[in-house]
Amino acid sequence: MPIMRPRPTPLIRLATWLLGGGLAVGLVSAAAAEPAPVTLAAVERQVLREQAMLSGTTIARRRTALSPRVDGLVTELFVDAGSLVAAGDPILALDDRLETHNVEAAAARVQEAQANHQDALRVRDELLRLKEGRHASETDIRSAIARVDMAAAALAAERAALARAEEVQRRHRLTAPFAGMIVARNVEVGEWAKRDEAAVELVALDVLRIRATLAQTDFARVRRGATATVRFDALPDQTFRGEVHARVASGDPRSRTFPLLIDLPNPDGLLAPGMSARVQVDLSGGDREVLTVPRDAIVAKADGTRQVWRVETEDGLLNAYPVEVAIGRADGDRLEVTADALAAGDRVVMLGNESLQPGQTVSPQSADATPRAAETVALDE
Repeated sequence: MPIMRPRPTPLIRLATWLLGGGLAVGLVSAAAAEPAPVTLAAVERQVLREQAMLSGTTIARRRTALSPRVDGLVTELFVDAGSLVAAGDPILALDDRLETHNVEAAAARVQEAQANHQDALRVRDELLRLKEGRHASETDIRSAIARVDMAAAALAAERAALARAEEVQRRHRLTAPFAGMIVARNVEVGEWAKRDEAAVELVALDVLRIRATLAQTDFARVRRGATATVRFDALPDQTFRGEVHARVASGDPRSRTFPLLIDLPNPDGLLAPGMSARVQVDLSGGDREVLTVPRDAIVAKADGTRQVWRVETEDGLLNAYPVEVAIGRADGDRLEVTADALAAGDRVVMLGNESLQPGQTVSPQSADATPRAAETVALDE
């Protein structure tokens, strides 16, 4: 009796086609397609300093609540929330009419004391001239000298009183102690301002500080002045450089982490306190050689993995194949990559890698002639 064989199902027929020649035909079609214009770059071996990857938040390096030095009625306000001020700029003025009168009275008393002092000097000098002809007694001369000293002391006292009155008058105006932005205003014109209540809050923006969290294993390897590379979620396309200001030797006993303070110049005012930051800090004693590729060579996939397209020469053609990589540290426009299939000198696609297919033939072009990959992103998280 002949052996009855089961009839292949559609799924089995599809698998047989793929293994028996369909896949090969597909690869041949991809290789024979029109070459894709790309820009190539080399995988390079570089010595990079080991870095710690941290997260942190920007805080104000200088923040102060300002209040007038005397109580008084607010007559003028020169700022509002969001106003930028320079050091010495006026912020508010209090009613100083009474102090103006006090200054005028003190100035008049100074003039009177100056006149008395001049008169005492005149009398003394006349008696000294008369003494030469023996027409003035020694007692009169000593009394005249004493009156000069008393007039000088009275003049000094009145000048001090005038200086005090002028200082009290100046204290009716509040000025900015440093440049920055007014972030809060708590008084209005016509209100009574008190010395112990903040009228405005001022934040310096020229240099911000990042408070990051440092693991205890890296605490001894971070030095004051070490370089820090910072990226912000609010400005994903920009990289900032700062330096370590201090390691705070007061750790969290639960997480075994320590605060790390990093000063970051902010001359353009793009950054503000409260922004989240991703920080890379150089560690001492950790230089090592790694493979790097240009940032644009990294393609981020929807599943979270990253890959580069390595180009190989086959039968005189350049064909591109994906290689999954892990991302490490950054050095300018180049990123550290880790992959067993990559080696120094390999060529990878830097531009034009957004729609390549495995085994597709590519045609190297200059950077200006190749469209930039819209979905290619450089990640160095």
